[in-house]
Amino acid sequence: MRLSDLLNEGRIAIQCHDNPDADALASGFGLYRYFEAEKTPGLKFFYRGAPVSKPNLTRMIEWLHIPVEHEPDMDEWDGLIINVDCQHGAANVSPVAASRIAVIDHHIQERELPGFCDLRPWLGSCSTLVWSLLAQESFAIDVCLGTALHYGLFSDTNGFSEIRHPLDRDMWDALDVDQGILKKLKRSNLTLHDLSTASSALSGLSCDEAFGFVIIPTPPCDPNLLGFISDMSMQVDTVDIAVAYSAGIEGVKFSVRTAAREAKASDLAVWIARGVGSGGGHKEKAGGYIARKKFLERFGDLSFSAYFTETVRDYIGGCDVIDCGAESGLNEAIINTASMKTYRKLPVRLGFVPCNTLFEGKAGLQIRMLEGDMDITADESTVLMIGVKGEVYPIELEKFIESYTLTGERFEPDLAYNPTVLNKNTGVRLSLLEFANVCVGTDESKVSASRLKKRVKVFTRWDAENYLSGDPNDWFVARSQDDVYVIKGDVFGSLYIRDYTGEDLSARKEAVRVMKKIIPFSVAFARERGILDTREGKVSYEEGDALLTGTLGESWPVAKECFMETYSPCAGTAPGEDGIYIRRGTAPCIAMKIDAPFVVDLAGGRGTLRGEPGDWLTQYAPGEYGVVGREIFENTFEVVAKTRQTG
Repeated sequence: MRLSDLLNEGRIAIQCHDNPDADALASGFGLYRYFEAEKTPGLKFFYRGAPVSKPNLTRMIEWLHIPVEHEPDMDEWDGLIINVDCQHGAANVSPVAASRIAVIDHHIQERELPGFCDLRPWLGSCSTLVWSLLAQESFAIDVCLGTALHYGLFSDTNGFSEIRHPLDRDMWDALDVDQGILKKLKRSNLTLHDLSTASSALSGLSCDEAFGFVIIPTPPCDPNLLGFISDMSMQVDTVDIAVAYSAGIEGVKFSVRTAAREAKASDLAVWIARGVGSGGGHKEKAGGYIARKKFLERFGDLSFSAYFTETVRDYIGGCDVIDCGAESGLNEAIINTASMKTYRKLPVRLGFVPCNTLFEGKAGLQIRMLEGDMDITADESTVLMIGVKGEVYPIELEKFIESYTLTGERFEPDLAYNPTVLNKNTGVRLSLLEFANVCVGTDESKVSASRLKKRVKVFTRWDAENYLSGDPNDWFVARSQDDVYVIKGDVFGSLYIRDYTGEDLSARKEAVRVMKKIIPFSVAFARERGILDTREGKVSYEEGDALLTGTLGESWPVAKECFMETYSPCAGTAPGEDGIYIRRGTAPCIAMKIDAPFVVDLAGGRGTLRGEPGDWLTQYAPGEYGVVGREIFENTFEVVAKTRQTG
């Protein structure tokens, strides 16, 4: 939805939730300013419920000239109602009857949504959402509105500690603000009643000494107070994790603090809110929201106190931690590469940007991507790689030249967020995709990998302070016993393929013994050495080798000596001449149907065959493999026995 889509809807009233906070006031103010500039008739910005009384909010309205009206008795509007920072019909906004409804909100869906709707629960504030909608319309944001939007984000993310999405950070960087007003607003955030609330909350906290965390139930309060309370709790020497929460009519807001190396606050916030809300933030500070309706549907009458305690305990205790920088013996109980399968790296199309196209010399860079911000130091020998999901990572130019080939094409992926880079020396931020071209990996190195059955956190060799999180069905990948990492389940298949080279199929219970059917083949003898482009891959052959073509057009080479021993010419074909041949008799081989893409190397370096889902891998002798398409297999082979008994 675009704001310009609403310009023909006649009279517009912007309604924020009852008892509005700074984010609701700022986002409604942004909408008001846009429609005011478009000369929308009958424009109104209002709220119902109790009048605003908190000192920071009354001063925000006064100092930033926000034209919001308190209309506690308004129950009908002749025109379009835009519910901002709330959803029409939710309990936190008194209903106003209108013929047309629009919703602009950053909370998870709570009600059936109208046709005009923009809902982005991954954003830290509704102010960010309104800012992005204004940017779509090329609307100029002055200092007054910029200060309001900035303060809206500040307030809804607990002083920027719970920022969840790069768009939040983009707005933060882009806005021109009045720092004097902001400082005054931030100093007006707490009242004496808030201090009393904090005292009551801290006196009722519960502590789990075994896991080193505290849970702090707090009476209904401003979200910033939750951060203040959890910050105070972290001053205790035995507390590594603090979670303060406050339950309201619609749901629960919570704040997370952590000093534990193995527990990022942002991860814990997402874990707490999974399936019932949203969460995010930074490594040490984060927070989120739980929708009461969704919580009741999933957990019934479980108390919030019990939920937070059990969830945090499960987060800490239900996860293996692997530290590649520690002594290898510490990880042996978790890492068993012998039980893992072999995979081969695929030649994936990636984006790349040499830093010498962005700046000269050495510079500190802030890379912004969907996963968060990353700070690095780079120079003209650094190349920034862009992955299939928009993830960015640096490599040295020398390593890049060894590992990738260039295609000359522009890198134009469809990403949820286009990564950017800020040069800290100059203050200039650039979109990486404007400079990115395509490269294809030439490194086909092999790794051991397996699907995760439980959660893990991996401290890799290249980053001892920040772990990679893996959930069940993500992939655990090992280059060696002390070089392991995690790849998300939806990404692994685009990077790696199963490699069966060296495996003995006779040991697999899924395999069967098969015999080739007695079928005539068309044969041409090679006049010179070359490479045959088969369905499964390129295979080399020597002068004199037999090039066979099957009944479905499939082709493959057979060494001359082997061919003459096992095939006989049919009538009209002399031995050694091109023509029709048939096998003299067949010996059984082993075959296994495979339901995922795979590769296998041919003996003697003759090539690599690739199979697609549903194809068959055949083994004629140790190290002697073939790949047969499903339809071709059914036409040319018959099953004679299982390879082994299954119990």
